[in-house]
Amino acid sequence: MRGCRCRGTTISDLEDLEDAILDVGGFPIVIKPLNGNHGRGVSIDVRTSLEAEDAFAIAAAVSPEVIVERFHRGRDHRVLVVNHKVVAVAERVPAHVIGDGRSTVQQLMDVVNQDPRRGDGHDNVLTKIVVDRTSLDVLQRQGYRLDSVVPANEIAYLRATANLSTGGISVDRTDDIHPETFGWRSAFPG
Repeated sequence: MRGCRCRGTTISDLEDLEDAILDVGGFPIVIKPLNGNHGRGVSIDVRTSLEAEDAFAIAAAVSPEVIVERFHRGRDHRVLVVNHKVVAVAERVPAHVIGDGRSTVQQLMDVVNQDPRRGDGHDNVLTKIVVDRTSLDVLQRQGYRLDSVVPANEIAYLRATANLSTGGISVDRTDDIHPETFGWRSAFPG
């Protein structure tokens, strides 16, 4: 094992996984490829050794080196800084559907995917939501399946990560940040 830190470490062998989990402070953890993009191979909120082994295999399929980090629940924001000034803030929201009390997750997802802005790949403004093992696992953690009816105004997430390439959305939050958050929109003093 190499690169150990209290919050994250890089490993390349499954046999190092248990020590890496202890090094970062135990569960819950994040496991992701060292060299990856678009959220491929990323598993978050991993809570058990069995989940960790599965997550390691998924990440190792993308990159020979895998990062193990401590997981912290929260919201995903991207901040754009130009010439030491905050110019934009976007909240990234994982792929999800909002219940109407009548429709199943699959039916709601079909409606979301009818948005003409959604398509396959990065040539579109938004990416279609695709059902795979990850989305089924995320649904199961919330007590849902594809044939579950989601109560009105309840959110059923289909991804844990907020990647646009897996059906997530971006919400402009530039006007929502408090001016003091970045020193009156200056990310770096001076």
